[in-house]
Amino acid sequence: MSAKKLSFDDLANQIVAAGGKVGPSELHGFICGLLAAGARPDAARWQKEAGEFLDLEAVPADLKSDVQALAKKSLDDFSEKDFSFEPLLSDSDELAERGQTLCLWCEGFLHGFGVGKYSEKLLPTSSEALKDMAEIAQLDAEGMENDTEQERQLFEVQEYVRMAALNIFVECNNAAGDDPAAAANKPAGPTLH
Repeated sequence: MSAKKLSFDDLANQIVAAGGKVGPSELHGFICGLLAAGARPDAARWQKEAGEFLDLEAVPADLKSDVQALAKKSLDDFSEKDFSFEPLLSDSDELAERGQTLCLWCEGFLHGFGVGKYSEKLLPTSSEALKDMAEIAQLDAEGMENDTEQERQLFEVQEYVRMAALNIFVECNNAAGDDPAAAANKPAGPTLH
């Protein structure tokens, strides 16, 4: 599957068509939170996990395939040494919409990290980053206006969230001193329920 097919709008349309209750940013955040906590959902269990999060009894085949591809791409991006990971956010011209998707992404990440049940002691940097994400998730972005200063502020918060997620992934998946790329591919980690 190409990265082009994993666009925000395509995924949003699939979720809406299936009757899902969350948007693409929140879903991607959930996936990334699970991965950061060390969970590695396999294909057989992923339909159940995605269905529960999306509040769907059954996940259509195309959406299931795209969610699996998004999880694989996210894991690959987290594991790259070039810091290529990016949260899946709206690219709307409206700053308020982009800000809201960032808040939802953080909410999804926190939910996924909790479901992933990371069992080790968090390093202070990861603990602080999770607290910051919780604050960002609570922000009211609807009042944001399209101006240069707010655009800059949103970019800075978005970049902070991106780097915080990468840091949490590396710290939590490198707890034993392993190479993060090797740790990302290890089969161990919490089992998803």
